[in-house]
Amino acid sequence: MTTPETGSNQEQNAPTPARSPSRAKQTLEWFWRGDALAEKKSALGELGARAALLAQRARASANLALNSAELARNVDAVGATGASEASETLADACASELYRQSCYWSLCAIAATSDESAGRSYVDAIWDTLDEKLLTNAAPGERSEVLRANLRNGSFVHFAELPASEQAAIREELRKLAESLVLGVDARNRAVQRILLERTWRLSLLALVVLLIAAGAVWERKTREARNDLAQGAPWRTSSQYMLNNCVSPAQECAEGGSVFFHTNEEKDPWIEFDLGKEQEISTVQIDNRLDCCSERTTPLIVEVSQNHKKWSTVARQDTEFKTWRATFTPTKARWVRLRVRKVTYLHLARVHIFP
Repeated sequence: MTTPETGSNQEQNAPTPARSPSRAKQTLEWFWRGDALAEKKSALGELGARAALLAQRARASANLALNSAELARNVDAVGATGASEASETLADACASELYRQSCYWSLCAIAATSDESAGRSYVDAIWDTLDEKLLTNAAPGERSEVLRANLRNGSFVHFAELPASEQAAIREELRKLAESLVLGVDARNRAVQRILLERTWRLSLLALVVLLIAAGAVWERKTREARNDLAQGAPWRTSSQYMLNNCVSPAQECAEGGSVFFHTNEEKDPWIEFDLGKEQEISTVQIDNRLDCCSERTTPLIVEVSQNHKKWSTVARQDTEFKTWRATFTPTKARWVRLRVRKVTYLHLARVHIFP
């Protein structure tokens, strides 16, 4: 009789431990906040259409209460005596009723998450659902019972008949309670908005970092090319000179040149030639054409190199009009580099770079 290998079976049936997310997923979640957003929505629940409508009413009533003071002051008072005081008490009465309405709609919005009939008619029992802590925070001590009574029995007539000092006090207490209830109803939206704001800021930070890296890479490439530019400081001469519209060699930027640093006469096969000072290996020549006009004059353009200033070899040719032409060719040794147009024309360029 064979004894079953219980230990082996238990090991085979043991649940596989949950695999922790990879570093890439963790990084993505830190920026996107997708799991946190889903978790928050699930924990707070979805605000139904009815509850959302009631919450909107609560916010609107509270906003109207804030503006009621200004509206009340614009009401024409009967007679001049006591007009200012009448406007103030009217403002407090109007605001109190609107804040009370806001409290009612907020409590109905909370109830609507489980009862779709909430808020369809006035139900006095809704006040029994009010959180006692919110009530005492808005009206501490004995004032909490006064506030409770005003919530149940209040109306625009009731508030208007209260003494002026009591109107001001109850208005302030109702305001605090209404704002606390609206914040509670909007808790889900505010929590979601906080996470979405975190996502926005973190993605903005990521975009800024990427932008800085890209800008740094461009700057590093430009500075590296500038350091390696063999044409920088290399003396040059041209086949002819058109009036005085030329920089003085070896400059390629000057006030006299304007949009170009040299300008030949109209002639057959005009050229510009650079002396690198010694034989060097080159593989790229970049030519920036004149941009303000006449860029078609520069084609067909050939790049020639020479080691002894007698024998020239063509290493690149451009037959179509261009703004910038970066000619790359097999690395070759040369001391002189010449750019020549194969036709009767003027030659003028904005910049020439020569790279190893």
